[in-house]
Amino acid sequence: MISLRTVLSLILMALLGFSHLVSAAESEQIDFPPESINYINLDSTDVYMPTLEELLGEPIDDFSEIDDLSEFIEDLVAYSKTFIGTRYKIGATGPYAFDCSGFTGYVFRNFGINLLRDSRSQGTQGYRVDASDAMPGDLIFFSGYRAGSVIGHVGLVIEPAGADGNIKFIHASTSQGVRIDNTKDVYYARRFVSVRRIFGEPDTDIEVASFDYFE
Repeated sequence: MISLRTVLSLILMALLGFSHLVSAAESEQIDFPPESINYINLDSTDVYMPTLEELLGEPIDDFSEIDDLSEFIEDLVAYSKTFIGTRYKIGATGPYAFDCSGFTGYVFRNFGINLLRDSRSQGTQGYRVDASDAMPGDLIFFSGYRAGSVIGHVGLVIEPAGADGNIKFIHASTSQGVRIDNTKDVYYARRFVSVRRIFGEPDTDIEVASFDYFE
């Protein structure tokens, strides 16, 4: 049986080796990250090696490294739909139950992107886009039970905004769990606040949509 001291020594050696690989990569001596650093072998047992994001303690949101952004977003949306029917629970972050921000956070985290924990905080991430320009992968925000401008709910846009202004989104609803809805539903139209994009570059001229936009 391996002692705790041996395990800690191996972890330290692994981290030091990882640091060396990073330095070498920065000097363009090797391609980074090499596939071989994900795991080391110890007596035929795979030992997990931390990712760079895990070592730094923060996400690396460099979307320029994504080869095909449209395919990436398509996969993200498809993944979100696998949770349709999952129950709602306040404070739940998945995968067996979600609240609204727990759901969006869980889906994005599966693709290496960390969203803030609550819907109001997620409403500060990325940049605002006009409702008519909503695209799959955008976050859509609503007020709470009372219509207003204070964010209280969030969902994920799954289709481009229609010519009629309709926006289809997936979210964790309090009554029926994870499901697909749209802004033609007067309940959501009256509570619409904004659409925000996590990917790409912001536009310079954004018009704020009102309830009338969805009528």
